[in-house]
Amino acid sequence: MNFKCKNLLECALAAVVAFFALYCGYIFFLKKAYPVRYYDYVSENSERFNVEKELILAIIKSESNFRQDAESKAGAIGLMQIMPETFEWLQTHKLVTLLDVGHLKDPQTNIKYGAYLLSILKKRYNTIVEVVCAYNAGIGTVDKWLRDERYSVDGKTLKKIPFPDTSIYVENVLESRRMYKNLYFN
Repeated sequence: MNFKCKNLLECALAAVVAFFALYCGYIFFLKKAYPVRYYDYVSENSERFNVEKELILAIIKSESNFRQDAESKAGAIGLMQIMPETFEWLQTHKLVTLLDVGHLKDPQTNIKYGAYLLSILKKRYNTIVEVVCAYNAGIGTVDKWLRDERYSVDGKTLKKIPFPDTSIYVENVLESRRMYKNLYFN
């Protein structure tokens, strides 16, 4: 851009316009990197299970990048990458009549059960770090880490995550959660 300013006011105005244009472009690209899809299901289940919208969106982004037909090598299915065994366990809590595993590819079902699982984890653990760890590594694994003095001083919070993949996953989810909160929910 080549601006020729005749006076200080014109220069200031040009600077403000340029800054605003850059800022809008920056926000546009951030929103492309952190999209909001399936918002009705996210919002409904956020309220139903008392789980932050930004956490649900961050899990979806980290797990499947919003691909409803995603399947992991380990067998996790759908947007929130729920394991079939976890899905069956969650259904024992009588959310709905028993569904087969194929329903995990349905966004509404997947988000419902993923949010429900997050609500269970939030009641069980003290901080979001343990919640996200358990979502990734499993309740039994996190409980084991909390009983180990190498990873927890108080048996309630982790001072270290021993699985590098889980540690990176937690960092990614927490960063995505922060971005979603700042971009859409502040």
